[in-house]
Amino acid sequence: MTEKKPPFNINNLNSLVKKYGARARTEEPNAAELTALLIHSSLLFDATTEMADTAMQRIRSRNVDFNEFRVNLVEEMVTTIGAKYPDAFGRMRRLRMTLFDLFRRHHRVGLEQLIGKPKRDVRIYLENLEGMKSYVVSRVMLIGFEVSMVPIDQTTVDLLVHYEVLPEDMKPVALSELFSKKFSADRARQIHFALVAATDAFHSSGKADTARIARESVKQLRGAAATAVEKAKAKAEVKSKSKSKPKPKAKAKAKTTARSH
Repeated sequence: MTEKKPPFNINNLNSLVKKYGARARTEEPNAAELTALLIHSSLLFDATTEMADTAMQRIRSRNVDFNEFRVNLVEEMVTTIGAKYPDAFGRMRRLRMTLFDLFRRHHRVGLEQLIGKPKRDVRIYLENLEGMKSYVVSRVMLIGFEVSMVPIDQTTVDLLVHYEVLPEDMKPVALSELFSKKFSADRARQIHFALVAATDAFHSSGKADTARIARESVKQLRGAAATAVEKAKAKAEVKSKSKSKPKPKAKAKAKTTARSH
């Protein structure tokens, strides 16, 4: 019986965490305010720390509070963080949905009502907010509530494939769940900050864009291949049906009888 192949290379992960852990943050500057932590986390996935920090500063400087930011149009929110921000429109549309859902539930934009509640209930609450990404839920739970969850976005997956921590592309949510079961809260926090530093370097080196283009081209190829297979199946099916149809019987030729005159 062959041993089951491990889903990720722990030695390569440890090496990556050790390499980037020294230059990583050890504290989250928005940790004291849960709503700020949620917004900053919404800015961080598939972006760099510098981008998220700068966007967060702009949000704070251009609005009296987060409730005023909530009532901005999506286009205005995009202008605040910068139109060139990765997936700026989609990101702000989701964040606006989340902030509006918070206001609808509590008539204010805040998460203070979650403090002191069972952590399982907090997670369920966050997961059910409109527009929430799993990365944001994991990060708020990890930093705000000290729960063993590791936030993973697609760039992190690309990074881990590049450094051979993962043998192949994997869904971020699935990898986050896998890491969360494997590591304690303290270790999850250390891994998260190290991976953020590593993805920052991955972005600045241009490797993140290269990995994204390669991944998207593979998906396109798979899509084209799947289409070709479906066409071949349809063609074969038509051919099979045509063969299975009974052939019309040839009309019996009238026999000619030789008559002697």
